Amino acid sequence: MHIDLIKAPLFYGCDREGVEHGPQTLMDHGLIDILQSAGNQVRDRGFIPVPVIEPENKYLAHSHMKYLDGIIDTNTHLANQVVSSLTEGRLPLVVGGDHSLGLGSLAGVTKALGNEVAVIWIDAHADINTPETSPSGNIHGMPLGASMGEGHESLTNFYYNGQKVNPRNCFIIGARSVDDGEVEIIDRLGINVWYMEEIREKGMGIIILELMELLRRRNIKDIHISYDIDSLDSALVPGTGTPVVNGMEYDESEKLIRAITSTGMVRSVDIVEYNPKRDHEDQITLKSVLHMVQVFSKALAEVGTEQKAI
Repeated sequence: MHIDLIKAPLFYGCDREGVEHGPQTLMDHGLIDILQSAGNQVRDRGFIPVPVIEPENKYLAHSHMKYLDGIIDTNTHLANQVVSSLTEGRLPLVVGGDHSLGLGSLAGVTKALGNEVAVIWIDAHADINTPETSPSGNIHGMPLGASMGEGHESLTNFYYNGQKVNPRNCFIIGARSVDDGEVEIIDRLGINVWYMEEIREKGMGIIILELMELLRRRNIKDIHISYDIDSLDSALVPGTGTPVVNGMEYDESEKLIRAITSTGMVRSVDIVEYNPKRDHEDQITLKSVLHMVQVFSKALAEVGTEQKAI
């Protein structure tokens, strides 16, 4: 696979410092070598610039969305990079940073490929809050909802006006910490969600079969994977912004990633929310993230075909 590595050192969306160091820490521990050793060709597109905003100014742009201007600015640069990468027939791999970077990834992907892209959101959280439903005002809990047209116009009309993601083509897997306001949006929009309780009850194999059938029915041709490391159990990833118990084990996550990637339809990937400052001394989170990067890398390499330029 021809991969463009894009690093987004952003913490404004979670308002918890440390996650911005995730991309560099992964680079220091062989990120590019892991991607290349599986047989992928990797081009490093560098770091997305992030403006400096002082904490006392976090609510300057909006009374219940923190660091809004900084997030918009950073995601605009990110969306431009994603569009450029896809236009050249490459797969943008965005490494964060917090999940507010999903705004830029999704805007860029849909600008390039159209808004019938399937979005597979692998996360302990739904990330479809609005300023009204969010208990924290942290924008990393809003990018998926905003991309489906839910929330403040500064986010719903980010990069280009209108809905980026068709809710029918949105698939959330691994959720187990969902706010009441998000549940209402899920029900109203008919979003496909597999909670961890259902995954454990049925087994990941059945969940994958259900996902694949929905992708077939929707006649999906392009997939964006947004992978939050907190989809893994908190014992495996203590070094993340909001670790949640009873998450996926390695084998469940591996099986899911391999199945989705084997369709040959994955066009872009996010890997987000690794916070090295919150990791344990044994660096178990780092080990978990590198392990999952290796899973992605091998799966993408096995697909083995370069995307067509658009």
